[in-house]
Amino acid sequence: MAELGFALEEVDDRVDEGGRNGVAVFYRGSDCKLQIYFSTRAGEINCMIASSDAPNEHGLYGKARNWRYLTEFVPRPDLPLEELVSLMRDQRENFATSTTWLTWLREQIANNFEVARTGILGLNS
Repeated sequence: MAELGFALEEVDDRVDEGGRNGVAVFYRGSDCKLQIYFSTRAGEINCMIASSDAPNEHGLYGKARNWRYLTEFVPRPDLPLEELVSLMRDQRENFATSTTWLTWLREQIANNFEVARTGILGLNS
């Protein structure tokens, strides 16, 4: 995260997911924030982006609704449904272990951060 100009701001390891605890880690940059979260309920590790004034709350459950998925601002491929399903199946190995999932997530951040940053800043201008 440091190579993108982010510093650790907060770790919330008590995210209430209806009886289960999730974890959200918040990073602050000069003009936006990132959160990496683990949802026990959804069984996923993912990343969200928000403006720098967004509250540090789990993006899936926060009342402010400031947090967006990093890939929300990335153009979707214009492919037939069958090809999209095939692409998704090919991705399965990326989620086999926490290590492969985090490696995949690091690549998603590296590949999509600039587009997501531009998108989130555009929403708040």
